[in-house]
Amino acid sequence: MRKGFDWAAYVRGFHDATPGVTEAVLSRTLAGGHTPYRWLARAVSPRAQLIVDLACGSGAMSRELALPGRTVLGVDLAESELRLASERSEGPWVCADGLALPLADASVDAVVSSMGAVVIQPAHALFTEVGRVLRPGGVFAFTAPTVLPLHPRDLVTSLGVVGRLRSLPRFPGPTEITGYKDALIGTGLRKVEDARERYHFEVATPQDAEVIVSALYLPTTSARRRAAAVEWLVDRTTKEGPVRISLAMRRFVVLKQPVATRGPEL
Repeated sequence: MRKGFDWAAYVRGFHDATPGVTEAVLSRTLAGGHTPYRWLARAVSPRAQLIVDLACGSGAMSRELALPGRTVLGVDLAESELRLASERSEGPWVCADGLALPLADASVDAVVSSMGAVVIQPAHALFTEVGRVLRPGGVFAFTAPTVLPLHPRDLVTSLGVVGRLRSLPRFPGPTEITGYKDALIGTGLRKVEDARERYHFEVATPQDAEVIVSALYLPTTSARRRAAAVEWLVDRTTKEGPVRISLAMRRFVVLKQPVATRGPEL
């Protein structure tokens, strides 16, 4: 990837062209019967009443978190995604930058983000802004793609796809971030969990092959190469039946530290 690449323009163009494609994949990506959306939702207390779904896309995570008496505010910069989200549920939805949230200090119980942390960069600025809007004791939970805990056998199909693409999927931020601890310094947040899970997406039809390739960030890959990857997957399903693509996900949870109180003076 060349230095100075305009990631903001690429991400904006990607989501304008393919709204809902991330949800189309993750809603069918399973581990033990649950999706990455359900896994992320489990990190949020049922007592949380006001939640921000950051980089909400077409609203799948917001719908996963919906409960009677709870407000889930979906925030995204992609108007095309927000239009689709508003067609699927009432919201509320807000078009805003994740680094400048239109919310008061210490005003929300939880912030979640499915895949947003590898797009909204830099990490320290993201943590700082989330720490600003969270109430003491509130949590920020997010998921991001990773490599572990994939087994070598999981990689066979993925490597076949990558071989046809001749490039790896890329993100504005790294997916194996070792610097999260440093990025938390001075934000008022502390890590309480860093967990990993292995999921699988089944490719059974040409449409499945098209959607999984379309959902990848491939800023340096030509349309011809993407088509070759789709064709290879379709050929495999024709010869072998459904093909399973394994995806590893990471769930990271941080806590807004309560404000220290002084005891009574003697």
